Amino acid sequence: MDSSPLFSLDESMTKSSPKDADIRASARRGAVFLDRDQTLNVDHGYTHLVDDFAWMPGAPDALSLFHRHAIACFIVTNQGGIGREFFTAAQMREFNDHLVAQAGLAGGHIMDIAHCPHHPKAPSPAMRTPCNCRKPEPGLLLGLAAKWNIDLSASVMIGDRDSDVAAGQAAGCHAYLFDGTDLSGLARHVIDRHFSGARIDDTPGSRNQGGVNA
Repeated sequence: MDSSPLFSLDESMTKSSPKDADIRASARRGAVFLDRDQTLNVDHGYTHLVDDFAWMPGAPDALSLFHRHAIACFIVTNQGGIGREFFTAAQMREFNDHLVAQAGLAGGHIMDIAHCPHHPKAPSPAMRTPCNCRKPEPGLLLGLAAKWNIDLSASVMIGDRDSDVAAGQAAGCHAYLFDGTDLSGLARHVIDRHFSGARIDDTPGSRNQGGVNA
């Protein structure tokens, strides 16, 4: 293993709200971990430009649905393009900030993002694998769980690759492979099966985008 950090958090994201602080301080509970490219947004291949942002089918409704059920959502994403020097960490953060903002407009909320910048073909030895954070390794999930007091055994990982499923399972989560057709349908299934006791937020100002029915 190299000596590089276990994983990286996007510190330039929108600042934590008081509600986020309450979640961190509350009793351990489950959460949803989501892959980014080709799960939430369309993957154009090492996607990093804001102009290339586009939602995957059902992604805005899925995020809104999770938020209305008071289920914390996190993104865990391999971003080996940083290690390969195809784009910078700053460009990735700009893209992530845009995604977080768009999620908010859709009625969702991304609590935090963790990424792995390593890649086996990285020019710099310090940025090459093996590492503890590049999925299918579970480091991204373990780090976020420790930071936010998450019960991994009550959590769910969703992604479009077998490595996403493997990372979730290695972290002790339930895990689902997204087929790219409708993330909101999968979100409903996940809520019904794993978060059946979740509270629905129908307070004034809550969002119900795209005809989502909880």
